[in-house]
Amino acid sequence: MFKSMLTIAAAAALVVGGALPAHAAPTSSTPSAPTSVRVTGSGGDADVTWGAPSAGPRITGYTVTVTPAESQPNGGVDRLPATARWDHFGALRTGTTYTFAVRAVAAKQTGPAVSVKYTATAAAPTPQALFALDAQGSVVRFGTGSTSTGTTTGTTVATNGTGYTADDQGDVFVPSADLISILMYPAGGGAARTVATGLHLTADLRSDVAGNLYWADSVSGSVTMLPIDGSAPRVVADFGTVQYGQQAWVVSRNGIVSTFNGSPSQTRVAQRSASGVLTVRTWQNNSVVGFVRGLQSDDAGNLWVSQIQDGPGGRYPWFEVPAGQSVLMRLEQQDTFEYGAANSTSFRLLRSADWCSQADELAGTCDVDRTLASELVFGADGTQRTLPVTGATAGSRGTHVGAATETGDLFLDIDRAPSAGLWRVPAAGGAAQLVSTAQYTRLVVI
Repeated sequence: MFKSMLTIAAAAALVVGGALPAHAAPTSSTPSAPTSVRVTGSGGDADVTWGAPSAGPRITGYTVTVTPAESQPNGGVDRLPATARWDHFGALRTGTTYTFAVRAVAAKQTGPAVSVKYTATAAAPTPQALFALDAQGSVVRFGTGSTSTGTTTGTTVATNGTGYTADDQGDVFVPSADLISILMYPAGGGAARTVATGLHLTADLRSDVAGNLYWADSVSGSVTMLPIDGSAPRVVADFGTVQYGQQAWVVSRNGIVSTFNGSPSQTRVAQRSASGVLTVRTWQNNSVVGFVRGLQSDDAGNLWVSQIQDGPGGRYPWFEVPAGQSVLMRLEQQDTFEYGAANSTSFRLLRSADWCSQADELAGTCDVDRTLASELVFGADGTQRTLPVTGATAGSRGTHVGAATETGDLFLDIDRAPSAGLWRVPAAGGAAQLVSTAQYTRLVVI
């Protein structure tokens, strides 16, 4: 599957240790140990490589196990096809020594393990990139640094990119036009490659920082994961049967999958933790609430929900569902034009100075200050800050979901004058910076 197709970064890497001896002798039905097992690493990432066993029956696959397995997908066990010769592991903790054990698998038996060790070291964080979909349907990549010196056109990565996502290596994944295959556009350039086929996709792929891919199955409706370890796709969360519900789903950076099914009277939230534990919470709403239009999540499992509320007001307020709780709490009582986005540790909400109802706007009597004047920052630890913002004016009313870097920069698209275009608001607030005068949707930072 697609993990064996990814490109190993050609950075300077340190070969750490040699293979530890295997402890079991192979039989006629048991493969011998993999050969030339090595681990190379840089910072919190490690690549394990090996050669095929020198004797034994036909190999059907390999298992690679990492210990300790904390923060690793699938409990730290990767199952790879027979053609695999390497495996990648990320999110390794600085100062921790990890043991990687490689075994060959045959039809009847699993062979002995060969183990290698790597101690994760501190490393500078990988620069993040902003991806966005332009008006022609192409995926465009931007840097996430300051653009105060002028606008940029970005770099086109893929055409026909509707429903795309990206991983932290810079690879872009796009559902095929017939929605049965996933195409990968490598970060280093080159032709697109099919990484999986025979699927029931919807035009809305998601990813986590480990590289797993997700979509809502077009037949079952359930959220399905294609693991980076090469194993078969599997269902990880569903939406339940809340009547008259409006559904949304989100994947956090560390792989928490959340589905939200809300109606004016009832709400259902299902969450699959990064370690694979599924919990479902359902509660009755104490008052009539609107339908969900946007959903964001941090790495603690806190959810932020944007809703449209009934009536002539045209309100799209944001709410919070704290991790583990069965409650929908409005973030602020004041009506504003709002732009929101989450990173792994916080949710950032950009707000206008004033607000008017949709009825007044349609009547031509809406003469308020729509300047984006402040940003609320809600930390995963429960803290809250307010930052001043200048330089941009809100566009049309509605749910506006942006994208936030790990350092806290907020990217947003404003869809009408006087501030039409793609904007960056620095993590500390202050003057917003125009990135591009063109219009973009589906903003992704990873």
